[in-house]
Amino acid sequence: MTVQRRKDTRVPRVFQHKVADIRGGVSVKVSELGGDYLREGAVLSAPDNGICHVVKFAEVAAEVGASETAIKVKKLHNFKEGDYVMTNEGGLAYAITAIDRTGSKEYDTITVATTLKAIAKGGFLIEAAAESSSTTSKMKYTPLAVVGTGRPVISGQNVDTDAWLIGVTKGNPLPECIAKHLTGIINY
Repeated sequence: MTVQRRKDTRVPRVFQHKVADIRGGVSVKVSELGGDYLREGAVLSAPDNGICHVVKFAEVAAEVGASETAIKVKKLHNFKEGDYVMTNEGGLAYAITAIDRTGSKEYDTITVATTLKAIAKGGFLIEAAAESSSTTSKMKYTPLAVVGTGRPVISGQNVDTDAWLIGVTKGNPLPECIAKHLTGIINY
């Protein structure tokens, strides 16, 4: 028997009402995740061979200039080095070259290979399928459900969680290109 201790920080609760989920929950592919926590309100793709993928995105915490490559994003994202990011579908997409998780308790600093142009505070970085130097970027996975219970991510172990198709959330920041696929989730 192994006893593990973990000190949790205050994590956001976003669900107000949970109506319909994927029966029996889902397994999430851990090898694609950066960070150590899968937050409540994270977005999942449809299962692929029984495993769901996280549709990664992060809210921008400070305005980014047109020539800057360092982007401050709020904590509890699941990006890792090598992921491609974009600000919206049909835009530029470049690889993450570094992530500084130690600079602040409120934000992480993501560095991209080439500038993504100006980004307003409250904007989003979204995982792209591939690099794009023109206006052809697309999301890596199509959103289907929202995680209902936050879980710690431990390398080498599966993460099993509940996935909600219909429900009401409050204060869950979602980019428009992701929210349009989640027709059963009302976010206010």
